[in-house]
Amino acid sequence: MSAHRRHAAQLAIGQSTSVCVSSASRYVPTGVVLKRGAKYVITADKSHWQDWKLDSDADGRDRPTFVQSMAQWALRCKSGRWFQLIGAVGRSDEHFFPVGKHLQWTYEGQGGSRDEELNLFANDAWFAYWNNRGEINVTITRVA
Repeated sequence: MSAHRRHAAQLAIGQSTSVCVSSASRYVPTGVVLKRGAKYVITADKSHWQDWKLDSDADGRDRPTFVQSMAQWALRCKSGRWFQLIGAVGRSDEHFFPVGKHLQWTYEGQGGSRDEELNLFANDAWFAYWNNRGEINVTITRVA
């Protein structure tokens, strides 16, 4: 992502935007303000990122390592895999959803009464972002 924060706005139907998601960031703002009832397609490229020395793509790791299984309590999105691309409605830890390489998703208004910005991140233990490397490019398209 560029050093300059982009202005957050809603996408029109058929409009897309791309963002580079760093695995070392707890939240990466996408610049997309979610609209209630709108459908989005979120697609990651084929890049890989690393958790310490463990390589994975946006789908994350199929099986956790022994250390990861012992730290399952600290995994930010419990319904996601280790190092899977995760979406967040706003910056609330209560509204995470697994994305992976490709997801069609409808925003139902999670996060409160107002429209929120979509954030993305690599799913890791909340205390372990310091040892992450790499980034994945993600495209968000509003389809309805």
